[in-house]
Amino acid sequence: MTDAVDDLLAGLVANRQTMQRQSAIIDEILEKSNNTLIHIESRNKALAPATAAQEQEKVYNVKPACKQALVKILQNYKQLMQQHRDEREDKHSALDGCLAYRQRVEQLASTMRKLVALCDTVHQMKTHQEDLEAEEQAAV
Repeated sequence: MTDAVDDLLAGLVANRQTMQRQSAIIDEILEKSNNTLIHIESRNKALAPATAAQEQEKVYNVKPACKQALVKILQNYKQLMQQHRDEREDKHSALDGCLAYRQRVEQLASTMRKLVALCDTVHQMKTHQEDLEAEEQAAV
């Protein structure tokens, strides 16, 4: 029996050592991958301002007529978006009012059901009390 326990304990020790080695290897791999990711991220940040500067240097030569047309398009777009936003707000306010009204109706219906149940319970209690009083008078 002691041999089996010793074998079991030796197996547990061997498993623990193996797990510790595996854990150490995993930690090393994670550390290396984190360092690699940090390096890549820093290189991307270093390259980002250079590409942004190139994009800012782009200049377009546009005729005055085209420029005016673009301005009109943008103004009309802003107006359309504002109208659309106002319509959505009106629809939402009407919808919110309808939902609030419906919720209030449901709440009132629930309260009415509770009151009817309470009334029925009180009526049953009165009937039961009257029956008990009638039985007591009949017994006397």
